[in-house]
Amino acid sequence: MNKVLLISVVVIALVLLGVIAYIYFQGSKPSYAPTTIQHITSTPLQTQSSSQSSQLVFSYGDITVKAILPSRPITITGGGSTFVNVQMQSWIQKFRSVSSGLVTVNYQPIGSGAGEAKWFDRSLDFGASDVPISNVTYQRLVASGSDFIQIPVIAGSVAIIYNLPEWDENRCGALRLSGEVLANIYLGKIIYWDDDRIKELQIEGCRALLPHEPIRAIHRSDGSGTTALFTLYLSDVSEEWRTRIGYGYTVEWPRDALGYGEGGRGSDGVSAKVKGTAYSIGYVEYAYAIVNKLPTAALKNRDGNFVKPTPETVSEALKRGASNLPPPNAYWGDIPKSFINREGQNTYPIAGLSYIFIYKDITKDPDMAKAVSAFLKWILTEGQKPENLVEGYLPLPPELAKIAVKYVEQGLGI
Repeated sequence: MNKVLLISVVVIALVLLGVIAYIYFQGSKPSYAPTTIQHITSTPLQTQSSSQSSQLVFSYGDITVKAILPSRPITITGGGSTFVNVQMQSWIQKFRSVSSGLVTVNYQPIGSGAGEAKWFDRSLDFGASDVPISNVTYQRLVASGSDFIQIPVIAGSVAIIYNLPEWDENRCGALRLSGEVLANIYLGKIIYWDDDRIKELQIEGCRALLPHEPIRAIHRSDGSGTTALFTLYLSDVSEEWRTRIGYGYTVEWPRDALGYGEGGRGSDGVSAKVKGTAYSIGYVEYAYAIVNKLPTAALKNRDGNFVKPTPETVSEALKRGASNLPPPNAYWGDIPKSFINREGQNTYPIAGLSYIFIYKDITKDPDMAKAVSAFLKWILTEGQKPENLVEGYLPLPPELAKIAVKYVEQGLGI
């Protein structure tokens, strides 16, 4: 009996152990149900995902747009405008985070002229300039049968900076200048700071502060969109400048021949020369004046008022400029003129946009096309919001941003 009982106990124990083991392994068995891979967590972006790529949703005003990230790391190379460089570097840094490190953008501030040329030669994935594609390059694009899109990406202004040690801004306010006087300075027809044509623009009690010192006029030595905007303004306000010099990335500077003018490479170069040269004057995108703590002149506008570049005064010019854009592969030569020397009591006279150019055939590499499209769509929406703008730059008018988004979607198919 004892032997039978012992066998029964062993059998029952083995059965119980088997039941316990079954329950344990069932409970710990791994699940193979599909899980969601969340590539992007940045707010306020909404994200969807798949095992291959992530979809993002960006917004700006009444614009809502979807973008798709590439399925592998992509590096985009762009270059050109120094005008947009400060803002571009900020965008690049933020978008790298938005893309969870999938998209890296290298931007080279080599000047608008060089940017357009290198982009045309396909040394860059995108070019950037402060004026649309020049007529010379446009004709070459048409002749070669190359299709492309161009879009505006940001607004800004050209500030007149100066180094005038005797000037007391606390008492006299900003130095006052007119377009005609600026043209005569760079034409070499006004040599000294105490010229009567400069004196008569200042308030009476401050005119004696202008010294009998020659004006050192600094300009860009490289092909520059900032120069194009500045000389476009001079051409608008001075018939002599328009007929003798004109406007463009590079122009002849008559003052240089007199020994009172010189060039600086890039906006950084012009800023440094003005900052380091007493009795000098120059022109840069407004953000460079802020970064370098350089005083900016108040310009006499079309209504006869002296205004400095501020978000409010530049916005007045943007309101009065183009509210529509030509087809993306057309010649846009007249767009910059629409923002120059506009009417309005509080309108700053030298405002403009920066532009980006892309060949449509980058879609041959689908991941590159996705990366470029996502970057541009982010710039045109989230990138226009105050928290993503550097001081000195202004958002695009919403109607232009909406058209630019449409051109990116139509041009790249994404």
